[in-house]
Amino acid sequence: MADLTWPYVSNIKADNISNHGEYGIHYEILLASEENEISDTTLVNVDTVGPAGGLLLDAITLVAGAVDGKVTQSSLAANGDKLTCRAPGRLIARALDTLHIYKNYTDAEPIKVITDLPLDSSPIEFSLTKDQLVDDGTRVDRMAYRYFDYSKNSTIYPPKLREIEYILTPQPENLSDPAVPAAPLDLRDAQLKLAEVHLFGYDNFRPGQIVQIELDSALGTQVFPHTLLIEPTPTDPAKIEIPWLTLVAIYGITGPGTASLRYRVVAEGTASAWSNTISVDADFSSAAGDTDGPGPIRDYLPLVTVRSSEGLVNEIGPGDTGDATAEFAVYTSAVPGHLLQFYWGGIPIYSTPRAVTQADIDSGTFTVIITAAVIAAGGNELDKKVWYSLTNGVNTNMDTSLSTLVDVLASELQDLKAPGFPKSVNAGGGIRSITCKQFVELGIDASIVDPDNLKKGDTIRRFWTLYGEGLTSTNKLVEAEILPPIVVANDHSLPGGGEFFLVDFAAYVQPAILGRVEFYYTVLKADGVTQGKSPTTLLYVSRKNADESICGVPPATP
Repeated sequence: MADLTWPYVSNIKADNISNHGEYGIHYEILLASEENEISDTTLVNVDTVGPAGGLLLDAITLVAGAVDGKVTQSSLAANGDKLTCRAPGRLIARALDTLHIYKNYTDAEPIKVITDLPLDSSPIEFSLTKDQLVDDGTRVDRMAYRYFDYSKNSTIYPPKLREIEYILTPQPENLSDPAVPAAPLDLRDAQLKLAEVHLFGYDNFRPGQIVQIELDSALGTQVFPHTLLIEPTPTDPAKIEIPWLTLVAIYGITGPGTASLRYRVVAEGTASAWSNTISVDADFSSAAGDTDGPGPIRDYLPLVTVRSSEGLVNEIGPGDTGDATAEFAVYTSAVPGHLLQFYWGGIPIYSTPRAVTQADIDSGTFTVIITAAVIAAGGNELDKKVWYSLTNGVNTNMDTSLSTLVDVLASELQDLKAPGFPKSVNAGGGIRSITCKQFVELGIDASIVDPDNLKKGDTIRRFWTLYGEGLTSTNKLVEAEILPPIVVANDHSLPGGGEFFLVDFAAYVQPAILGRVEFYYTVLKADGVTQGKSPTTLLYVSRKNADESICGVPPATP
């Protein structure tokens, strides 16, 4: 025994003390005399179970200072700037047990250690201050805890975790009341995109926050989002269009309705409280409405067919001064009392819309007379748009058909002034002449002047016929258009207005020594449609002098 180090240290195997409880420890010395000496017994308490008896404990409960698992500045402020939690109680309670709280289960050190625990299994309520929570900023933590007993036995770690989302930037609050300035809403508001919600602002705005707008009616509830990029203000509110399909789901298209409207703001995944609620009336019913869109053009309405008095389809010919007839099939949803208006290039046919009758419906066709006066008032036009509109006789919501394109050429210029020859002389009987005395061999001066009819942009075409030999000859020596056409540069009604030109001698005069000219022009107005033809001016031409000599180059010999 002399070679042993005293006091002597010995280890007891875990297998020998595996049971939880109190053990008596003593030792024996075998003497050389073969006698044994036994020491006194020391009692040792062996604790191998821990405060939870080896069971996995439930997660911490959030008591106050959080809303739906989310901690914000406002939720902490509402709880005295602290987060109140409750940890499940331990199953085996002893004096000197401690409770360690971890903001996140990966933390090496606890944020709080609680001592002097009650000697029972009741839950332990505790609080963490705002200062203990805000330094790490916005984040998601998984809060954990563990109990230690006086033997430093720990409950199973980690236990079930409590996920907590910390949103510590200021959250939207004090939401202003929404408004729908166009209410009561109708189809025209939807068509012009005026079915808008106006928001006038709230505290703690940040770009990118999402507004959720809720409409609720007897037909159901709809919520649609909108992302705000610019802060709304009372003088510059956010204007958010209500989608058509949302309007249909809330109000339908069969009659008037009322819905309540409110909104909230979602910031960093957390929704604010709802704003105050307003009531919004609307009526989207119409004669031929459809849920696919607000219109007004309904491409499923029957198209118009126009027949002129001369029998042309979708065309009014030149000089046609009769009435035209428009027809279109009765639309599917027609009922007596609907109101119909017909338009000829934007001109309404009826002074007040005409009521649809049962007789109309039974006939299967609507017939509209377009009077000559209306056609004349509308003027000539290629692709003139002709359509009709409908209302249901209850509200002003309007549906319109697609347009039928009609070429209208009816109006003609009837009183164009005849062309003139300024250097010609009176030959009697209203006939003018030009001879060698007027230097015919240099060409013939001509003019077209009509202050009443010829305007800038009109196109003039000139047509020249020369007969000879002889003043009464019917032999055409020249029949041609004088090119190029003239485009009127200025209205003839302006000072100095008119077209003045020289008719070339060689091309248009030289073939005859004694002959007759017939000259007229046509006009195509700047509208590209209206036309006219001038009266024909007669001109005698003589290239013989008194001595029978000829002025100018003689005609070419065949």
